[in-house]
Amino acid sequence: MPRYFSYARSVLLALGCAPGFVAAQTNWTQLTPPTSPPTVTAHAMAFYRQFGQPTGATVLFGGVRAGTYSNEMWMWDGTNWSQATPATLPPARVAHTMAYAAPNSRLVLFGGIGVGGALLGDTWEWNGWFWQQKAPQNQPSARRSHAMAYMPNRGTVVLWGGYDGTDLGDMWEWNGQNWLPISTLHRPPARRATDIAFDPVNNGLLLFSGYQQPADTWLFDGTDWTQLMPVTSPSARYDHSMVTDPVRRRIVMFGGPGAADQWEWDGSNWLQRSPATLPAARSDTYLAYDEDREEVLMFGSSPTPETWRYAPTHNATVSISGAGCAGSLGQAPVLGPMTRPWIGETFSTRILPVPANTIALMIYGFSDTFSPTLGPLPVSLAGIGMPGCTLQVDSVLIDSFPAAGTVAIWNLPLPNSAALLGGKIYCQGAALDPGANAFGAIVSNHAELTIGGK
Repeated sequence: MPRYFSYARSVLLALGCAPGFVAAQTNWTQLTPPTSPPTVTAHAMAFYRQFGQPTGATVLFGGVRAGTYSNEMWMWDGTNWSQATPATLPPARVAHTMAYAAPNSRLVLFGGIGVGGALLGDTWEWNGWFWQQKAPQNQPSARRSHAMAYMPNRGTVVLWGGYDGTDLGDMWEWNGQNWLPISTLHRPPARRATDIAFDPVNNGLLLFSGYQQPADTWLFDGTDWTQLMPVTSPSARYDHSMVTDPVRRRIVMFGGPGAADQWEWDGSNWLQRSPATLPAARSDTYLAYDEDREEVLMFGSSPTPETWRYAPTHNATVSISGAGCAGSLGQAPVLGPMTRPWIGETFSTRILPVPANTIALMIYGFSDTFSPTLGPLPVSLAGIGMPGCTLQVDSVLIDSFPAAGTVAIWNLPLPNSAALLGGKIYCQGAALDPGANAFGAIVSNHAELTIGGK
């Protein structure tokens, strides 16, 4: 396919000649909110967003503080903690689990150890206003130190293992009304104090290690369990926490007895990260992924009430604005869906709809406010026979590529160079459309890409 090169692409290619290794692009930051929950351990945390609301909050419930079991509920809004006091709260407990079921906007809580040491087998849901105890026909046995996560491709909250006087290896799923057992041909050995998290690369649940277990990694693909053999693996551990980072498509793991270390699962291997700042070692802490701020939150299991965030030092973001002009199909093409622009990966977006099997164009450069050759942006294209169309980005470079039907896919490989981090690229789609106007072309809206590192 024809491709037109210019200074912009040569800059990217030159950066690509830098050494391929890029140090970890993530870091822990200790936050200092005005208000904080008391020091607590063996609690549970999960992000929650009420249906139809643009923002959510991380919910913390229960745990033990100063030897006393708690049923306090706290919420993190990204800046501060506040204690929630709904009319009804589940009983105080420790070693329980919570998971957010996004489709029905419910936060599911199960089990743990109650006051007096009795194991609990109750199921509760938080709907944004109040807690409701559920009365399912079937349910797992009362237990503690189990693992639980939402599995999108089954549409259910999945519970695995735990301890009820003996280590457990059973698996259940909550469909919003009832607990149903999941039977598999293979399964990990029974265990407690492990954790599971959804693997967005393999569309399965990942389990790692546990109390008195080896450093084994298992994947549940929705039908069966498979033991994985990654090249690199963390040391065996228990009372650790794992959470899915859907934006970076990673599982983040922290905690467990021993020295503090930071690990991530990338879908095929465990990666040990070396952030500049690392929290002190701790067990029975919990991680939650803040979907609004695209970062991992950690609280508790330390001598002081510490709140930590874990996030990329440079996040990859996409912002779409402006509008295109309609052509022979009667509507303006738009950009999307898009991947995120991460160094070392290929950024991809679509232009659609365009005339069937036409030649599409991607115009891109380093500004959407000024062009050295054309002046302030946007610029009307009426003067060249494209009424109602505007050039919205600096046209430093233009790529051409064929559409497949009415969809054109543009790919931009980004070199694995730290020099690109935080850099911006502005792009606008276009397509040949002889029936649209005198010039025979149309343009889309445009996007601002901020290049990040995982």
